[in-house]
Amino acid sequence: MKEDAERNTRRHAGKNRLQFETSPYLLQHADNPVDWFPWSDEAFRKAAEEDKPVFLSIGYSSCHWCHVMGDESFSQPEVAALLNTSFVSVKVDREERPDVDQAYMAMAQAVTGQGGWPLTVIMTPDGKPFFLGTYLPRHSAPGRLGLLELLPYVTEHWRDSKMREELLRSATSVVEATRRMVAPSSGGGFPADAWGRAFLELAGSFDALHGGFGSAPKFPTPSRLSYLLRYWKDTSSSEALDMVTKTLDEMRLGGVYDHLDSGFHRYSVDRRWAVPHFEKMLYDQALLVEAYLDAHLVTGNPLYASTVHDVLSYVQRRLTAPGGAFYCAEDADTRDGEGAYYLWTVRQLREALSPTELRVVLASSHITPGDAGDVSTDALDEDRPFVLAFGNPLAEVSVSLGLTPREVEDAMQTARNALLIVRQRREPVMVDDKVSADWNGLAITAFARAGRALGNSAYVDSAARAADFVMTTMVNDGVLMHTFKDGTASVPGFLDDYAFMARGLFDLFQATQRAQHLRWALHLVDQMVALFWDEENGGFYQAGRHGETLVVRVRPTYDGALPSGNAVAGMVLALAARLTGRVDLDATAERLFAAVGPSVAFAPGQYTSLLMAHRLYSGKLRLTTVVGEAESSATVALLRAANEVYAPDQFLLSVSPRDEGREVEALLPVARGHEMLHGRSTAYVCTRSMCAEPTADPDVLRGLIG
Repeated sequence: MKEDAERNTRRHAGKNRLQFETSPYLLQHADNPVDWFPWSDEAFRKAAEEDKPVFLSIGYSSCHWCHVMGDESFSQPEVAALLNTSFVSVKVDREERPDVDQAYMAMAQAVTGQGGWPLTVIMTPDGKPFFLGTYLPRHSAPGRLGLLELLPYVTEHWRDSKMREELLRSATSVVEATRRMVAPSSGGGFPADAWGRAFLELAGSFDALHGGFGSAPKFPTPSRLSYLLRYWKDTSSSEALDMVTKTLDEMRLGGVYDHLDSGFHRYSVDRRWAVPHFEKMLYDQALLVEAYLDAHLVTGNPLYASTVHDVLSYVQRRLTAPGGAFYCAEDADTRDGEGAYYLWTVRQLREALSPTELRVVLASSHITPGDAGDVSTDALDEDRPFVLAFGNPLAEVSVSLGLTPREVEDAMQTARNALLIVRQRREPVMVDDKVSADWNGLAITAFARAGRALGNSAYVDSAARAADFVMTTMVNDGVLMHTFKDGTASVPGFLDDYAFMARGLFDLFQATQRAQHLRWALHLVDQMVALFWDEENGGFYQAGRHGETLVVRVRPTYDGALPSGNAVAGMVLALAARLTGRVDLDATAERLFAAVGPSVAFAPGQYTSLLMAHRLYSGKLRLTTVVGEAESSATVALLRAANEVYAPDQFLLSVSPRDEGREVEALLPVARGHEMLHGRSTAYVCTRSMCAEPTADPDVLRGLIG
């Protein structure tokens, strides 16, 4: 926890302690009348000394309902008076302190069966919660308790000794129940039938009409899509591939995608992907780029490749820091409300576009203003805001409007440019310019993989700049830090930081073949094991030995918006063990999968990233080693063949025959002993148990790995 150092010696009038923080989310609340503390020893010490409960509010800067609760409650004097008198109030940015967020979210889910942000917790001075909820209005409403009623109720119970005992018993039971819930199960090992059972689970919840899984609200689930593509590769299941392509098509053509400036919004409030929650998160862009890239490699669909290009270009424009790292997010809200930056009315379109452009935009957007596209009629409410989504096929638009496809394409392009210029004059959405190591790891993977597969060296360069920034600027005394903001790296890294960055560096190494990237990846794997491994039960904790001890210690295993930390840890362990031949890493990976096996057996569809990691560990990993002069056309052709095929379990090495003693060979025993055959660049494809016949033919290589 942060200590009460000199940051609190001078307080600016009208601002609370959060003014000294770097988190954009905490700074959004720096002028609240609530006497907020950051998560700190000072806050909990004050609560203990003054015998007050702690009111904890967890959110993030681009969270719409966090803004709503802040505006209607935390900025109001009547709520602040109750909090300041009877509570010690603590604000936490979940992106800055995922350990705190995951611990209390686990407790919320154990007690209420649900979670979300803002997360509202009332707890004892030693961190044990007796109330857990999400968004709370200022006043009570049907089915939802309001803060103005809750806070006096808690105060009354806290001050009465008998009623306080009830709260304390509740707090103890919450902690004990959560510890039981997150405790590892024993026995059984990793289930052999989980791979197929996960497919049946996902098929059962698939929305065949609109894509995705379940009903509204509907979230992108890239890990599920990646699993389904691997399942298709193993089984040739057309159903699995159809689930992937249907989901990707509907998302790309729906309102959850920004059709003017690219990038995916957080999720859709409806099942049709039409109306989004408008924030844009870096991790969604990175994970969805991987899904679209893999689908392109499988199907050859140019829409998927263009989506990859457009989304990565958006990240380069909007979410890239001057030093090359990637920012966290863009907000959903401006002073005009949620999504106001993105919404349009017919009147606004009419003012910005030519008549032909307007007809094309409306026809492409499932909007029919009148007969024969006559936009002069008043069949529409001209001032009703809507989300632009150009989902109608070009051929249909062309026929309906009596225009050639080229005329439709040209009109759409000029319309996009005109609307983007208008939108850029609006009050901009805020960029959360915090840098997090874990999300940068995801983005490094996306840029490096896209650069390899699509032959775009600029993407690889973007990945390399981000990696250099994180591994130099965000390492303090040998410890990878979680966040960077305003020139300061803060908070010792968590499991996700080490695992996601290690994976990103392994992917980047395959694009650059630079020993530095490989050395960094292997170093992070070793540190990950040293800091986060659970010696007693197996598996990895989210917070390491160098971190803070919370009342509940979480081992992240199931996939949420991101792949779980243990899943990605399993992936990089499997890679590092196979590449280096180290038996200690192999044994750690084996114990990890045995430890998580009972959880996976219960509901494998919730653990698709762990399934893919286990697949890699259990023998699917193939090493493709290309031996030849790096710049020769024959070597380049072999590398291109290896990169352009959907080969999710491949690791690519490029070895020059002139540099047998170079660092890559020193680090990786598997890179040694390969030779050019008959003086020609040669590719070797090997699994753990066998190697295929070496080949100098790119087409043969495609067949071996595809």
